[in-house]
Amino acid sequence: MKFRITRNWSEIETALSARVTKDRAGRWFVSFTRPASKLERSATDKAVGLDMGVTHTAAMSDGQFLDMPELLSKGERQRKRRLQRKLARQTKGSKRRNQTKLAIAKISTREKDRRKDWIEKATTKLVRNYDLIAIEDLKIKNMTRSAKGTVERPGKNVAQKSGLNRVILSQGWGLFRKRLTDKANGATTPVEIVFVNPAYTSMRCSECGHAEQENRKSQAVFACTNCGHTDNADLNAAKNILAAGHAVSGRGGTSHAKPDRVKHSDPTKRQPARAA
Repeated sequence: MKFRITRNWSEIETALSARVTKDRAGRWFVSFTRPASKLERSATDKAVGLDMGVTHTAAMSDGQFLDMPELLSKGERQRKRRLQRKLARQTKGSKRRNQTKLAIAKISTREKDRRKDWIEKATTKLVRNYDLIAIEDLKIKNMTRSAKGTVERPGKNVAQKSGLNRVILSQGWGLFRKRLTDKANGATTPVEIVFVNPAYTSMRCSECGHAEQENRKSQAVFACTNCGHTDNADLNAAKNILAAGHAVSGRGGTSHAKPDRVKHSDPTKRQPARAA
């Protein structure tokens, strides 16, 4: 059987075991298990706070945005929708239905591969550029729970919630967080990951610390009713996350995460803001 080697053969020679798998798109893979290599980096003395979002995949406290590109072209999206409608009309268990399912799986796998590729590149860049990364401790499973409810107690705004769930899942927040932590723990020079309680980060002013719902004028605009400070809402939240991360790191906050060099915070009060 012919196959393509995507890693240095010297790495494969030291493998402890191998695993052969087939994905739903019909592709075969051979995975060799070996100790993970260290991510090469040098200390930068820089820190950043990340606010995960749907308009921007992540807003950074230093004013930058991380935006995942469109994972499928317009033609690919249209073809996928046509195939899904076709699948709904076909007889279950039929040969043609199985062919349609395979065609859909190939498009979905292409989308998944592109998402993973972008996340790998983005997280590698973050770990190489920053010594401390503060990120929200989001409960993604709870956030994407269905809003349908029950017959006795039906949910509200179900269509809007379903759409939001799809966008959150398409951004790959869970994989982003996992790969960021994995690479920070495997870096040659230590990188500290601090998970911050997301409560009030979006409505607290990063300049004066005043927190109230009226500060958040819209999805994109933040305007403090106390000091008049204005900013992009996501960037303001990222600055608050960084301030909380600095506070936890500075006082050696308690870590309840299994990975090394990962800390969590549960700030109930406003933490001193620091320059991004």
